[in-house]
Amino acid sequence: MKITPPKKNVINQLIISTSRIFTKDALQMKFNLTCKFSVLIIAIVFSMAVIVSLIVRSYIKDGMMHAKEDKVMAMSRTNAMLFAHHMHKNELQIIHHHIVDQASALKNLSDIHVYSKEGYLIVDKDGIKKELPPDKRIQEAIESKSMLHLWEGYKFMHFEPILENKEVVGFLYMEYNADYLPSYIAKGINCFITITAVIAMVFILAGVVLSKKITKPLIALADASKKIAGGDLSVSMAISVPVKSRDELGILTENFNYMVENLISAKAEVENHTKNLEHIISIRTEKLNNALAELQQEKGFVDKLLSTVGATIAVLDRDGKFIRVNRAWEDLRGYTEDEVKGKYVWDLMPPDSAHMAKMIFEETLVYKAPTTFKIKLLTKDGKEKIVIANNVIITDENNAIKYIIATGIDITEKEFLEEHLMESQRLQSIATLVTGLSHNFNNILVGVLGYAGLMRIKLSSIDHKDINELLKYVDTIEDSADKASELIRHLAAFSKKTEFRTEEINLNDIVTDIMNMIRPTFPKFISIESHLQDDLRKVIADRGKIHQSILNICINARDAMPEGGTLKIETFNKDVVKPEHVLQRHGKYVAIRISDTGQGMDEETKHRIFEPFFTTKGLLYHTGLGLSIAYNTIKNHSGYITVESEIGKGTAFTIFLPAV
Repeated sequence: MKITPPKKNVINQLIISTSRIFTKDALQMKFNLTCKFSVLIIAIVFSMAVIVSLIVRSYIKDGMMHAKEDKVMAMSRTNAMLFAHHMHKNELQIIHHHIVDQASALKNLSDIHVYSKEGYLIVDKDGIKKELPPDKRIQEAIESKSMLHLWEGYKFMHFEPILENKEVVGFLYMEYNADYLPSYIAKGINCFITITAVIAMVFILAGVVLSKKITKPLIALADASKKIAGGDLSVSMAISVPVKSRDELGILTENFNYMVENLISAKAEVENHTKNLEHIISIRTEKLNNALAELQQEKGFVDKLLSTVGATIAVLDRDGKFIRVNRAWEDLRGYTEDEVKGKYVWDLMPPDSAHMAKMIFEETLVYKAPTTFKIKLLTKDGKEKIVIANNVIITDENNAIKYIIATGIDITEKEFLEEHLMESQRLQSIATLVTGLSHNFNNILVGVLGYAGLMRIKLSSIDHKDINELLKYVDTIEDSADKASELIRHLAAFSKKTEFRTEEINLNDIVTDIMNMIRPTFPKFISIESHLQDDLRKVIADRGKIHQSILNICINARDAMPEGGTLKIETFNKDVVKPEHVLQRHGKYVAIRISDTGQGMDEETKHRIFEPFFTTKGLLYHTGLGLSIAYNTIKNHSGYITVESEIGKGTAFTIFLPAV
């Protein structure tokens, strides 16, 4: 970018701009100044007149109203003392005569009422009576035995208790009509306006005279400035407009003469400096262009680095608000940079992680040292991610914190893999242990069954009265041994990979068979539903093993609904584009979802349900191997099982098997 010097001389521009102030037509200037002075004076005078009239009006009104209040209250106190004596003697007729006399003597006293201490109107101008007052304000004042005085327009109402020996014997109400006040106030205002108009005319005439005195020397200044506007700096203001006074106009003329002399000398200096300035500007413009190019290259490098680096990077201010994020951060969290700008970093975290993030952020601000920690984050679609985060501060030249750079590496899959690996190793250890135990236990059962058979033969040859009962004991031993042997076969199936007889099957057929099997056998209070996809893909699997795995999960669901509920089995196709599970791969799957509305499970139980012999129902009734065998079977088919459960809201098992 190159800065081109101006073609016109700077001093000429200054001269033209200055002289334009004085080159107005003389008559127009005179007219304008006269009008301005006149309008200004009129505005000031009338503004003051309005303000003063409002003040006078308010003062007269308030003064008159206060005077009437004092007058009515004084009459009320006098009458209250007079009426107290008569009310004590129940001389209501005397009170009535007194009220009539006062009402006729004072034309503005519009009404006087006397009330009994019980709240009844007993005396007014019309005579003696007994009725409740219609005005609610008077009723409230009677109930509270308090004084009441207020204005309604120009009508003043006063109400107070009548006391005799400091006891309330009745109440007095007086009403004064001051509707003559507006006309009285209006007369005062009209008089004030007349005086104000006379003063305004005097000031306007004075303003016209003053404006003429000021305009005349200004016209002379305007004529002289025309020549200066044409570029004639040889004009001497001392010749054209002599200084005749030492007031402001005289000082203005003298300063104008001095300005012309300075303009002449400044013109020569500016012309000399202009050439030097043009050369300096061209050199500095070239340097500035080079610096801008270098900054642009550096900014492009930083932008490219931020957009391509694999770690997430977020730039925060010292309050913890987002300023900038890189492409990796947007891809991980699902938000764009514009969506998070101005938001706090902990607003996009689960509640427990948000609290920890605030503490770590405050610690970083205090100690100004890098911090590294593991924390959970929330994506835009509500999923949790686990990252290893690192905070680094950026300070200014005064060592004050300017930015915090928060970087992170997504370890969600790594954490899940480690957890799954530990789970697999634990199950493998259990399987190894079970293999050894089943072999040894089977040897023991062979001996038990052998000796039980020998005992049966021996007892059969003995004549004893309890022989039948003893043989029943032998039957119990053999039945128990057979059950133990069946358990060992289950253990062997869990602990060893058995050969599968695989074939291409449709899982809808297996689900239909299971539905036909469990409908008549499950309790009637359990509702059984199925939703099967028509165009379900086929899978390569062992029909019997898959059948047994699904049946085991259905039986587990039945036991979770002792008071009834709904068992639902669904099948559907699933395309995996982005794996969401450690055992998941890209490709096509067939899913079977088995859900119930039963008791549900807590997190601890949910993590142990696939362990052998783990059961919440007691080993006397359940072996705890049903879900373990189902898990092992699905895993050996290169599939996986997911579990969703919540206490009181039921459980859902979803089996995923690779499609053909």
